[in-house]
Amino acid sequence: MKAITKKLILIASTVIPLFAMAHPGHGHESPLSPGHYLANPEHYIPLALTVGAALLVLSARYLLIRTK
Repeated sequence: MKAITKKLILIASTVIPLFAMAHPGHGHESPLSPGHYLANPEHYIPLALTVGAALLVLSARYLLIRTK
């Protein structure tokens, strides 16, 4: 379990900085508005993938606990 956790931390620490880079279009709309996050795929694709991964992990844990 520790090996998997270490690998996930390594992957996250190398991928997350890529999402922190600014993209063209900053300054045309408020960067804190919900429209900014929904209109730019640089924001909603990682968010959707994160939510999907979290739901997958939680449902797998629920099913594993329920079957025991």
